[in-house]
Amino acid sequence: ALPISSSSQEAGVEPSAIESDPLQDRSLGLFKRFQRTFKQYGKVLIPVHLVTSSIWFGSFYYAAMKGVNVIPFLEFIGLPESIVGILKHSQSGNALTAYALYKIATPARYTVTLGGTSISVKYLRKYGYLSTPPPVKDYIQDRMEETKELFTGKMEETRDIISGKMEE
Repeated sequence: ALPISSSSQEAGVEPSAIESDPLQDRSLGLFKRFQRTFKQYGKVLIPVHLVTSSIWFGSFYYAAMKGVNVIPFLEFIGLPESIVGILKHSQSGNALTAYALYKIATPARYTVTLGGTSISVKYLRKYGYLSTPPPVKDYIQDRMEETKELFTGKMEETRDIISGKMEE
């Protein structure tokens, strides 16, 4: 099996080497951590998110089908009457109720997705399907050396061009 790599890794850039691992960085807010995790582990996060979101929505739809009355709960958590009224007087049925609960549960859904992604990344790294990012210091040092070599080469080319024109 081939190792999974993100598109930025394929381009030769390790995003995790520049910024800390968003799965471990508790100083970030939930949505910011979700965004950074998506950037860094998109190929892992997307399937995890699809599976967990399907389970969440399916659970809410099942609850709505079984007649769970969510209106008192929505009023209890303080949703505006305009939103509660839409569900209260709606004939759209279970799908709208399930969708409303699904949207309300977004922070919990993202937390579960991040937890599932963390577990998946550890598993994939353990069995060699996902490469481990290099230490930040080594990565930055390597990039600085490459940049220095590139600039040195360009400077020599420019110096040669200028010297050639001066001799003419």
